[in-house]
Amino acid sequence: MHARITILLAEDNPGDVFLVRRALEKHGLEVEVVVVEDGQSALRYIDRVDQDPAVVAPALALLDLNLPRANGNRILTRIRESPRCKSIPIIIVTSSDSPLDRDAAAKLGATGYFQKPGDLAGFMQLGQVVRDALNPAIAQTA
Repeated sequence: MHARITILLAEDNPGDVFLVRRALEKHGLEVEVVVVEDGQSALRYIDRVDQDPAVVAPALALLDLNLPRANGNRILTRIRESPRCKSIPIIIVTSSDSPLDRDAAAKLGATGYFQKPGDLAGFMQLGQVVRDALNPAIAQTA
């Protein structure tokens, strides 16, 4: 038995949470998804990871930029400052196609940027993006 990989998903839209979970399943990713619905909850989660060694650190984070109570860039900055999470892949998952948002996320240390598509097949591609980003972690748990 191997340890499951944990993914932090910061997303306030329940429909998008469902689609993310479905995309991960479709690509054969057996992961534990920790869902936080607003920015403050995401920041508290990272604080708990840093303060309590018993809390499993995520292997990857999926962040929506437009979250209530703290935006994705603030969470991204916090993760990159975290002793236990600073080196994890962070993929921005957002409806924004703004070059300014892309540039800001990249400068803050985002690993990837996935614009939420308008169709189901397009959204399912997120599973492959996550699989590619997790490739070393998946190999370690096999």
